[in-house]
Amino acid sequence: MNVGMRITTNAMIRRYSTNLNNALGDLDSKRNTVATNRNFNKIAEDPAAAMKSFKLRSNFARTEVQKANAIDSLKKLDEVTSNVLRCADMAREFVDISLRGYSGDSSNYEVRQALKQKVDQLVDGFLQQMNGRYNENFIFAGASTKELPFEKIDGEIFYRGISVNNPEALSKNEVSNILKEAMTPAGGTPPTDAAVSAELDKIMGNKTLITSSGVIGALANTGLTPAQQQVVTDKATALGKAKEEKYNTYMNEHSYRDIGFGLKEENGEIVSTSAFDTAVNGLQVFGHGLDKDGLPDNIVALAQELSNVLGVEEISDADRAKCDKIINKMKDNYNDMIDNGLAALGTKAAFLEHTEDQLTETSQILNEQISSLDFCDPAEAITNLMWSQYAYNATLKVGNTLLSNSFIDFMS
Repeated sequence: MNVGMRITTNAMIRRYSTNLNNALGDLDSKRNTVATNRNFNKIAEDPAAAMKSFKLRSNFARTEVQKANAIDSLKKLDEVTSNVLRCADMAREFVDISLRGYSGDSSNYEVRQALKQKVDQLVDGFLQQMNGRYNENFIFAGASTKELPFEKIDGEIFYRGISVNNPEALSKNEVSNILKEAMTPAGGTPPTDAAVSAELDKIMGNKTLITSSGVIGALANTGLTPAQQQVVTDKATALGKAKEEKYNTYMNEHSYRDIGFGLKEENGEIVSTSAFDTAVNGLQVFGHGLDKDGLPDNIVALAQELSNVLGVEEISDADRAKCDKIINKMKDNYNDMIDNGLAALGTKAAFLEHTEDQLTETSQILNEQISSLDFCDPAEAITNLMWSQYAYNATLKVGNTLLSNSFIDFMS
């Protein structure tokens, strides 16, 4: 016995309605694709593709930040190089003035005063370059880019408050404060400025800076009591040590930027190989400390020493010998600035340029991957839209045929 399946009019209409809605939904989806040029506009439309897109976009954004860091670091390095080159030009002038300062007729006082004035002008110009800025930040101030790096006080050159020649050296004002504290009895009246000044002169004389050991060595010449001398000794030693520790901190500080090497931290410190150090310490570029002859290794401090020698009224043999050493050392400092300072800067610049090229290439690859994932092929999208339009029209035509004859028509 054959059992036939009876299809009612309502069943056909429901099935047809479903198919019509599906065709209309597909047509609307294809229209949106053509209008937005996107493969999906909601996460629900393609969760897997959406998650992959988010990851690619995150990598792209991070790469763009790293690229911007590399470009900014390169611009800062270009500014540093430019300033060092200008300083090198002035260093050549220093060498020329050194040679002229004690030769022939130029060794007389009036000529030397004119040369001294020229040296002083060059020192000031040198300090302007050493205090150069990029984006309102001091480029030679290490990690503390808001702090003025170099300044001249009483004929001495300082780097962020520390003597470039001797980091533990104390100024007159610092020694004066120590004396005032030592000479003030517990709960008593502080000494007069004149009394402090008298003891200060016995310790420092005409010096503008003195080491803590120099202070201690001069205490025997003062009228301070043993207890007061001990206070001065303790405080001068502590202050000198604190300044030296600060100096060592300056020499070893860093300012890292992420340029695509997997920025990483260990024990609260950034791993040096995972980032680029943008800190430029002016002491390392222009020199610091004293050599075995007691002459400054810092080129501008050496120029200031030249100014001091040019300023004496009578030229002694010792002055001439010192000038000869300054001339030779000025040449050496100039060569070091060219051979070591500029060479190191050039190596860093080449490294940053190569890194920028790599990041640009990576950014382009990521952008292409995002485009292929998020955005559709216009020709393919239009073809799909035309096909969906055809399918929808066909569905409407089938519906018109199906619904044209109803059960009532057959009853009649």
